[in-house]
Formats: sequence, C-alpha cells, structure tokens
Amino acid sequence: MKKYILTFLCFIFLLGCEKDLLDQANPNTLTPDIFWKTEADATSAIIGTYSPLSTIFYHGRIWYIVELSNSDEIWNPGGIGGDLRHYNGNPNDGNYANAFAEMWKVIFRANLVLQNVPGIEMDASLKDNILGEAYFLRALNYFVLVNHFRNIPLVTEPAASLEATQQAQVDPSLVWDQIKADLTTAITLLPTSWDDNNKGRVFKGSASALLGKAHLYLEEWGPASAEFKKLIDGNYGTFDLMENFGDNFKESSENNMESLFEIQFDKTGAWTAGWGSDVPSTARYSSMDFDHANYEMNPWVLDLFLQETTNGGLMDPRAKETLVWDYPEAEHFDGILFSEKFATQLTDFAADPTKRRPVRNAKFIAPNGGQPRAAFNTNGNNKRIIRFADVLLMHAEAENEASGPTADAYASINRVRARVDMPEIPAGLSKDVFRQRVRDERTLELCNESQRPLDLLRWGLSPSRFVDDPSLRPNALLYVPGREYFPIPQLEIATNPNMVQNPGYN
Repeated sequence: MKKYILTFLCFIFLLGCEKDLLDQANPNTLTPDIFWKTEADATSAIIGTYSPLSTIFYHGRIWYIVELSNSDEIWNPGGIGGDLRHYNGNPNDGNYANAFAEMWKVIFRANLVLQNVPGIEMDASLKDNILGEAYFLRALNYFVLVNHFRNIPLVTEPAASLEATQQAQVDPSLVWDQIKADLTTAITLLPTSWDDNNKGRVFKGSASALLGKAHLYLEEWGPASAEFKKLIDGNYGTFDLMENFGDNFKESSENNMESLFEIQFDKTGAWTAGWGSDVPSTARYSSMDFDHANYEMNPWVLDLFLQETTNGGLMDPRAKETLVWDYPEAEHFDGILFSEKFATQLTDFAADPTKRRPVRNAKFIAPNGGQPRAAFNTNGNNKRIIRFADVLLMHAEAENEASGPTADAYASINRVRARVDMPEIPAGLSKDVFRQRVRDERTLELCNESQRPLDLLRWGLSPSRFVDDPSLRPNALLYVPGREYFPIPQLEIATNPNMVQNPGYN
C-alpha cells in the first residue's frame, strides 16, 4: 500500500467539466475519455482515494491535533487545536478548514470510483474489492464528519457542475443511514485479506468493525454487539491481540494481527510538496512523535493506571507505554531525565499535592532512550484507527447495554486485560458498575488514540465533564449549546449559499 501512494495518479483532475471553447486535446493530460478504461486505471483511482488520508492537513498532522482538542485526557493539545479546546472554535481557522476539505476530497474520489469502475472490463474479484474500498472510505469520512460537525451535506455522486457542489445540509440520521448502507455493502465486496504488497488496504474486517462502531454510536446495542461478535468469532478473518501491547505503536510492527485499519505513512520520496500535497513521489510523514511528546496529560489518567496492579503485583504495563512521569530513570523524549526536565514542577507538586503533577504522553514517541525530535517531518509510523482491542471493548459495552453484563461481555473486557496480566474484573457487577469499568478500560487501553473525545460526546459527558472539573482545562470554557460539535469552516459558508453555520457559532 505504501508503495502505491508514491505512484498515485492524480485523477482528481478527471472530472468531466465543460469542454474548452477551442476543444483542443492535450496529449499530456489525462481526461475522462482516456482514463477509466483499464484495471490499472481502477487501481490508480482507488489508491488516489486513500491519498488525502495521509496528508499533513488530515491524519499527517493537523486533524489528529484537532480531534484530540476535546479530550479530557490532555491538558493542552497545542496551538493547532486552537480555541476548540475550550469550546470556542474559530470558523476562520485555515488549518481547520483544510482538514475539512481533505475529508470531502476522499468522498469525492470515492464517488468517482463508484461511478466509473463498474464500467471497466477487468478482473471481477478485483473490481468488487475496489468498489468495496470506495464504499468503506466514503463511509469512514462521513463517520468523521457527522460525529465532529454533525450538520453536513450528503453527496453520493460526483459533482458535474458548480451548482451540484452547493448542496444543503441534511438531517444527520440520513448520513448515518448512508454510513451503515455503505459499510454493509463493503463487507460483501471486500476481500478477507490482501497480500503483503497491498498491506494497508481495507478488508472485510475493517468494514465490519466500523459498521459495529456506527451501531454503537447510535446506541443500537443489539446490532452493534452482533457485528462485533462476528469479528471475535473469526467470520471475516483471524484477528487477535498482539502479545506485546507496545507493538501497536511502533513503525516496526505496523499492519499487525490486531490492526483493522491504520493510516499508512512512508518517509520515502521528496518533501518538497509536503504541506498538504497528495501528488506522486512525495513523502508521507506522521508528526505524532513530535506533537504527542509535548502533550501534557491530566493526572487523573496516571491515577487510573495506578489504582490496580497485575496478577503478579506489578504496575499495569500499559502505563509506561502510554505516559511518562517521574518514575525511576524516566527520560523525556529528548533524552533528558524527566526528574531534571520538570524539576521545578515536581518540587512544587511535592510541596503542595493540590498543584498539577507533571505527566506527559508516551504513546507513539518511545520516550526512554528515544531520539530527539528536531522536526515534525521525520516519522513514518502509521496511525492506528481501529484495533481489535477496541472492538473487544466496544463489544463489552454494547453487550452490557443490550443485556447487562453477560458472560460474553465479561469475556471481551477480560481478554483485553489478560494481555497485560491484569486481573479479571469482579463477577456479579451491576449494569451501571460494569459500564464504568468498560469506560475506564477504554482509557487504560486507548488513551491518546483519538477515541476519548467522541466517547465523551456519545456518552453525554461533553462538555459537562469539563464544566464539572475546571482543572482539566487551562482556559475558562466558552461553551454555549451546540458547541459540542465543531463549527463549519467559514470558507464553506462563503462559497455555498445553501450551507448554514452550526448552532452556537453565529
């Protein structure tokens, strides 16, 4: 998959617009008349549909900072998150608008594939696979858009005119219906797996996991539990937890048996067009190791890790893979002892435990013995989007909400805990207590993997979690109803007369 990104043909320019007045054919330019003819064209087109996912404006840097802005795990997600972190998002923020545009770029390209690939004479199985990928990628980006922006248009065909690009927003329920329909179709078309040359392309398990997640977010507990159970039972291939929890965050162990979908990064190629470009032969960097290293964590996360010990009486192994603090010989990411780098704060905390304890993120950055991060464009580590551990925890949640803490619900959460030698949770818990155990386990397992903000939102805890505990934010909240969701970028409002701003931002 990574090698395909570097040879991607920029078919974005293939949209059939009105002909030039002179009707001159340029032999050096691809047009709809000469593209969409061969199996190679179809393959280039679908790889091009993945392409915006890894640009710097999307998962390469900007978006993952933006999407973490409303996480209570983090004290301050950095400047790019801007005022979103205290519910005062700026619709004129250019970075923010660019991330929004990348999502629509994926949807547009998926629509082109779905419109044109059916007419190509090619291997039938590969054609189905490519169409399944397009359905998945469209659904994935609608999932992101409807959860973060809520009020969006629903576009399922390529726009052939300016007017066709200026669609009004629809009821969010229609977007959710499209997401579920696309993923249901994708499951029937996608392969169970790909060969090593195509690692990173989605498969049946990817679509099933996202479909289950869509049901979960809609509180369709029974269908969510049933879909996750298909994955657990191996209906769509064999998935399992990696023996070493930390292997989920290393470049050396990407696309492993726990991974259901991850964004592919690759340092190969030129950086000359790196800022947001998705053209051939440019490198795709992740800056997570650079940006995450500066994330100051809210100490309640560390406290949660320290509440229990393993069956052998040791600290939860996930703690040091997730956080770095003043444990013996701990180093910050730049090789300086943590106790030296944060000596003043540690002294203040020792004198007055009501002050903030310095805690930093460790996930994706390998702080102890790691190399200094001099720039944000030096890392090719993939971003994990859906892991099998997440599926198990979502299954436990859905099963509990549907039927109470059943044996299947216990089996799923305890399977996650067993991987790190944590004791099984007590038998006989009430539905409410089991619910909280699942929520806590999601933090222990998935902290800083972009799950927490939407968990808080769907649980009805955003923004109340921050209102009730001001210590979680460096700024006073400027929340008004509606700001649970991000504002529509002002550029979209200015160029689409049928688009209106989200409530709370007018």
